[in-house]
Amino acid sequence: MATDSDLPVVTVAELGALVEEGLRTLFPDDLWVEGQISNLHLARSGHTYFDLTEPNDQPGEAPTALFSVTLWKGNRPGVERTLAEAGGLALEDDLVVRLRADLRFYAPRGRLQLNMTGIDPAFTLGRLAAERDRLLRTLADEGLLERNAGLMVPVPPLRVGLVTSVGSAAHADFCTELERSGVGFTILERDARVQGGGSALDVAEGLRVVATHRPDVIALVRGGGSAADLATFDAEVVARTIAALDIPVFTGIGHEIDRSVADEVAHTAFKTPTACAAAIVASAREVLDDLLALRTAVVVQARRALASDADRQDDLAVRLRRSAEAVLSRQGERLDSAAGRLVRSTTVVLGRHGDQLTALTARLRALDPAAILARGWSITRRAGGDLVRSTTDVRGGDALETRFADGTVRSTVD
Repeated sequence: MATDSDLPVVTVAELGALVEEGLRTLFPDDLWVEGQISNLHLARSGHTYFDLTEPNDQPGEAPTALFSVTLWKGNRPGVERTLAEAGGLALEDDLVVRLRADLRFYAPRGRLQLNMTGIDPAFTLGRLAAERDRLLRTLADEGLLERNAGLMVPVPPLRVGLVTSVGSAAHADFCTELERSGVGFTILERDARVQGGGSALDVAEGLRVVATHRPDVIALVRGGGSAADLATFDAEVVARTIAALDIPVFTGIGHEIDRSVADEVAHTAFKTPTACAAAIVASAREVLDDLLALRTAVVVQARRALASDADRQDDLAVRLRRSAEAVLSRQGERLDSAAGRLVRSTTVVLGRHGDQLTALTARLRALDPAAILARGWSITRRAGGDLVRSTTDVRGGDALETRFADGTVRSTVD
């Protein structure tokens, strides 16, 4: 390809020098640059490196613009002091900042670079507050602020899901309060980062995981901190996760003044992890107190019923004894009367039957063979004992026995 003689010809080094000179001409002094921090890296040398980006409106898409930023270790203490004095802010990923820097071209790598010299914390705090207000309005318009608050808390809430930084003071305070209560709670813990890059996603995932184990209530707690420290609980992903759960969520976040978005969308918000645990204990104890009162009432009523039954039993025993005595007396009289009638009836019957017996005896005596024999009659029998009533009953040679009143005669038929 032919070279256009009118175009300037420069070396790479000369071009780098021209770019750097042009930048110094365009930006002779520092400038304020607004953007979002990403890829923050603290080097062992003491320098801090990160990218300052213009986020894309489409989630997941690459940023629309990006500059590399260097915070030299000499400038770092002043920046950190400014952030701390503004309420405990700190440089971290996803933080939206307005920083002061000078724009330089780094010729050995052929890239533009911002050298950070200062920061405006008021801008960051304002952006955080504005984003919080915008999110609250959006959630309210979608009807999500009161959704979790409308859920019923099971009584007593004995299965407690806990999402927090396990091992932290907040974790210890919450668990200690439950253990001291003496109530048999079951705690389902999920460790989660509660500040810093990626903490919002970690908290949201922790809430969803704990919810799969079906606790009675979920507690989301952490200790106090600055507005930046607590920014995790203003994140939209955390708020929407709470609103989508079908389990009541209690928050115990150590705010000093403002409530987080998580507090607003949760079922109930408490100032501290200890207060959150105390509320759960109080709910369980209320049921326990009701049961104890019911048991006392049952005992009292049972004792009264037993005493009343004992009185009625004593009265019934007296009445039964009196009734039995009266019945026995009447039956005794009836028995005596019946015995008298029986004695009289027996005498009459015996007399009547005695006469009949006498008559029968006389008849039997009249029919006695001995009496008949005494009147001159006799009885003849054959040797076998058969009675002889006619001459046809015997034959010649039969042995006979004839009985008279005074003896017996034996003979033979001739």
